[in-house]
Amino acid sequence: MRVNHQPYILLILWINMAQLGGQEEKEKTTALKDLLSRIDLDELMKKDEPPLNFPKTLEEFEYAFNDQGQLRHIKTGEPFVFNYREDLHRWNQKRYEALGEIITQHVYELLEKECNMTKEIVPVDAAEEEPKSFIYLSEDALSNPDKLMVLIQGSGVVRAGQWARRLIINEDMNSGSQIPFISRAMEIDPDLLMQRRAHSVGLQPIREKPSVGQAKG
Repeated sequence: MRVNHQPYILLILWINMAQLGGQEEKEKTTALKDLLSRIDLDELMKKDEPPLNFPKTLEEFEYAFNDQGQLRHIKTGEPFVFNYREDLHRWNQKRYEALGEIITQHVYELLEKECNMTKEIVPVDAAEEEPKSFIYLSEDALSNPDKLMVLIQGSGVVRAGQWARRLIINEDMNSGSQIPFISRAMEIDPDLLMQRRAHSVGLQPIREKPSVGQAKG
């Protein structure tokens, strides 16, 4: 009885070709991964985005706070739009951060004009090359030996006078700033308020470990 070996030969050839094809695909995948590892995706994104030149004032951004303390576009009346340009998340984020810096300066102005607080550099006797920061004080904050109210904002991008920059931009000034608390405190006792700015150049706030029974955070 003769056995036809042709099907077996064809099967072996097919297996060998499949293995060669698989090896070729594996090599292509490896080469592609190597190519992608050499590409700086951040730099690639920069090439396709507009220049990071943003307005320096709220007016140039075409935004303003209305009577309810809400940030609104001066032409459309709409809230702030994060995705100003589609598919450009990095650019939109930089634009948001630029607006955030303007909001910070705006809050500083409110602290001085509406809350009658003064900005003081600390330490008061620091040399020019020494790290320094600043605080905001009510008029006679340090003259009351019995009472002193200290407001300290959280970590991150928030600065003096703010609880959360995101809330100021997306909700309103009363939700995200400390100004309502400052105003209320001054109504009770105008001499008891002091505000400390944790952010500084070269100066970090000291955080002590809570003792037993002391609340954290």
